[in-house]
Amino acid sequence: MAQKRILVIGGTGAQGFAVVKALVEAKDPFTVRVLSRNPDSEGVKDTFKDYPQVELVKGSFMDFDSVERALQDCYGVFVNTDGKRLLPSPSKLCFTVNEPDELWAGVRIFEIANTIPTLRHFVYSSIDYYLRLTNFDHKYAAHHTNGKGRVHTYLDGMTSPAHPDSKLVWSVLITGPYNEDLIGGPYVPHITADGTRVFRFPLGDGYIPFMTLQDCGAFALHMFQNREEWSGKTLLATSHFSTGKEIAETLSRVAGVKARYENITVQEWVDTLPYADAPVSSMYPDGITVGQNFSMWWPGFANSILKNEGTRDLAEMKRISPNLQSLEDWIRESKWDGIARQVLKGFKDGGITAEMQQLKAE
Repeated sequence: MAQKRILVIGGTGAQGFAVVKALVEAKDPFTVRVLSRNPDSEGVKDTFKDYPQVELVKGSFMDFDSVERALQDCYGVFVNTDGKRLLPSPSKLCFTVNEPDELWAGVRIFEIANTIPTLRHFVYSSIDYYLRLTNFDHKYAAHHTNGKGRVHTYLDGMTSPAHPDSKLVWSVLITGPYNEDLIGGPYVPHITADGTRVFRFPLGDGYIPFMTLQDCGAFALHMFQNREEWSGKTLLATSHFSTGKEIAETLSRVAGVKARYENITVQEWVDTLPYADAPVSSMYPDGITVGQNFSMWWPGFANSILKNEGTRDLAEMKRISPNLQSLEDWIRESKWDGIARQVLKGFKDGGITAEMQQLKAE
């Protein structure tokens, strides 16, 4: 069987690397190419040290000439634009581009993809379009979600013929917060003097549609393996819905540590961020801040928008990925005990650490 080369845009990040891993380890004849701003950096080399077969090429998703070069001779492309990065000291976590840039990048990359003779499958990684789901209520106008949501809407208007001899088809994988964010991200618990893990979220009784990185890779692989089935379709993916109380209770039961959930206001949560006043886009220092952006993000979970809309079918998730990870499965397999670790790319050189967990709890 002829090999199928997949370009992964965003492959050096947490989600993209999970997709790379799934493709490389699959039985199907996939080869992988990754677009990276700094393919010769020590960090990138370390990320791919166990995957020497992965081809690294220099470029950026906002440098469309480099994207076009990287797409040459590819069968498919997985597009996960933007990503978290850290600004210089003091460390402040933010995203790379702004909302209009991410919209433009998604549209332009799809346009370029249509000019590549060998390309047959365009898979776009999106996030739920909360504005559209809530009749465009500005309370849900988080920039990092709605930019991707608009690209998804654009793709919905594009033709995607499903027959085997057709040219390029598109699919959309809608993801959610990573379980791994509990280890090294915005859901890391605070730790009190007696060791209790305290999950302080502005969540009320709402649900978070978590997805493990392992499951994300499995979903993307499934799409590339089943091009005709997923032509012109969207997979609303999740591993499990969890409340704050369920997270604390499951961690306590599985890891044998003390844990509890405390509901707080959005502003109280923002006040715990060491980088709340940083611009949400590092390229636009005068834009909205991280705190402002995520203040419009939490209400979607607190009001259970996705749960109430019935947008996730866990039985379908299990069909696609028989090894779908529940929260308990993931805690056992990751050996998570509530202590912060450096997991996601954006937290390698800063962000929330075990020391900060202790500091903020005192």
